[in-house]
Amino acid sequence: MKKWIVALIIGMVLIHIKPALAEETYDWESLNQISDSALQLAKQERFSESAQLLEYFAVKFEEIPIDREYISLDHFRTITSTHKNAKDIIQDEKISTDEKVRSLTKFRLVVDAMVSEHQPLWGSMESSIMETFSQMKSDVEEGDNQSFQHDWNQFLALYEVIYPSIQVDFDSQRVKKMDAHISVVEDRLFQEIPETSRVKQLAIMEEELKALFERVKEDEADPSLLWVIISTGGVILLSLSYSGWRKYRGEKEKQAKRENNNQ
Repeated sequence: MKKWIVALIIGMVLIHIKPALAEETYDWESLNQISDSALQLAKQERFSESAQLLEYFAVKFEEIPIDREYISLDHFRTITSTHKNAKDIIQDEKISTDEKVRSLTKFRLVVDAMVSEHQPLWGSMESSIMETFSQMKSDVEEGDNQSFQHDWNQFLALYEVIYPSIQVDFDSQRVKKMDAHISVVEDRLFQEIPETSRVKQLAIMEEELKALFERVKEDEADPSLLWVIISTGGVILLSLSYSGWRKYRGEKEKQAKRENNNQ
């Protein structure tokens, strides 16, 4: 009986896992590991080896069919452009190590965004970005335009790193909304409007940023996985009930035998 129950549980789990595996015939996790290795090599200033891994990534990435089941054309273009940028920068001896690592980080994050359904790596940059943004607001309130420009450039540099990942994880309308906020602040007229209006504009933009990071923190369970858990729990409960019933019946039979023997 126990073997039958175990076999049934395994069978039910496999029924739900198999379709998921069939849909994901391409090894995205392998691409994720390649991008991570390329980044780690860049951090160690082993740029030639990192470039070789980028070449290998390009070969593997070209094998992916461009359709809704595997990757959309927009996402394909985002990853391709980020990959090309990283490859061009890492092979340029005139570019600093920091800039090379930054380009590889951008590439690493966008590939991870394609792989991770919940809590992608780019979300870990929330602290740095929001702290910089908070400092920008303080600069405006204190009337320190020079410091504001410095912190604004810092914010843009950080946001640029996660921008391709945001393009992957959010619809175009959400991305354009943030683009519009950035355009307003970048406009030279921004410095000419009253301080209260600037602070208000930054506050609205800050809320939009927070919403982006809050969205990637959501970690809702997969409905199919929930079904497996509920179903498996039901089978286990059924087996326990059956075992309890057999034990109860056995005890009753033993008691009846003892009563017959006593008579």
